[in-house]
Amino acid sequence: MTKVNKKDEVLNQIIDVIKSPFEEKGFQLKRKYYFESEDSYGNIQQYEIHLTNRKGYFSMQLRLNLLNKLLLKKVNSVLEKALKDEDYPYFQDESSINIRLKSAYLTGITDWKIFKNSDESLEDFNKRFSIWICNFDDISEKKNWKEQLLESVNLATQWFLNIGKNDEWIISNTDYPALYLLKEKGKEIELQKKYEDIMVNFRLKEELKLCFKHLNQ
Repeated sequence: MTKVNKKDEVLNQIIDVIKSPFEEKGFQLKRKYYFESEDSYGNIQQYEIHLTNRKGYFSMQLRLNLLNKLLLKKVNSVLEKALKDEDYPYFQDESSINIRLKSAYLTGITDWKIFKNSDESLEDFNKRFSIWICNFDDISEKKNWKEQLLESVNLATQWFLNIGKNDEWIISNTDYPALYLLKEKGKEIELQKKYEDIMVNFRLKEELKLCFKHLNQ
């Protein structure tokens, strides 16, 4: 018989609460830590339970990820050329490069404060919904933890309903995927404008320049 560790025990407690509500909405449990559903656009909608207990207590963060393997395979083919360009200025070991090139991540949520009501203070929001990022020895320490988890299912599925449904949404809300789609559609003026807009706040500006160069070759 396989021994269940404490981390798995907590994970099983969480899954017991949210498994049926997710299944009712078309999501299936994958690899213990994810609930996933594929939408009509080919995106994988993913609810991730990130749980650790490295410091003697449990730390949990709930994450929402939108993946698109087909589109990101094309995007990453351009990114690979940039990462391996002789002019690439940032240190990248082979392992880091491979991780990036295998990613199908389109967009996501790590900060659930975006779901705060417009007339609600941050303090009030945290009082009623803090399960998305928390520490605990026993999950039952969290007030209304089951109700909060059920609320996270509702928030997640509502969010997924409104994102990634067409190329226009991706162009408006992403960076490298947006540039790729604009190039693919031959929209050169919009491509240049999007590139300039992204550059303003982009952290790895030299990488962006190289990606743009290889995209246009």
